[in-house]
Amino acid sequence: MISTTPIRSHEAAGGQFATANNSVNDAFSSVYYAEQNGGDVSALVEKLNTAVSLVQRALAENATDPNSATADLSNATAIAQMVSLNSTSVSTSGSMARQLRLYESLGTVTASLGIAALAYLKGDRVYRRLWFYIYRNHVVRKNDE
Repeated sequence: MISTTPIRSHEAAGGQFATANNSVNDAFSSVYYAEQNGGDVSALVEKLNTAVSLVQRALAENATDPNSATADLSNATAIAQMVSLNSTSVSTSGSMARQLRLYESLGTVTASLGIAALAYLKGDRVYRRLWFYIYRNHVVRKNDE
């Protein structure tokens, strides 16, 4: 007997794949922005690679084991969203570190210019006083005698 009701597939829906892919793409954008701000994104990239491998595994097992595919897509989405959230703090810390390096550089330049200005303005006086202090007991004689 032929059934008139359509056979439903229990495979993971295309919407789940789209949601996982969008989450991973958003996370990649967040990680890229964090890296541009000077953050250390190596741990985030590792987690994001895990999410990508889960999506790929879900694609491969969708036809044979749809429950595992759905679970993998859910885990990949959760990991990608966590990476997006963590990338904001990494971006902020990278920006702060970059700003600190800038202030340190400006301080070094200012100190160097100050020392150079002092050496230019007072250097000859300091040199003469040192020379007189070192050679104060030195007697100069003419070669004629």
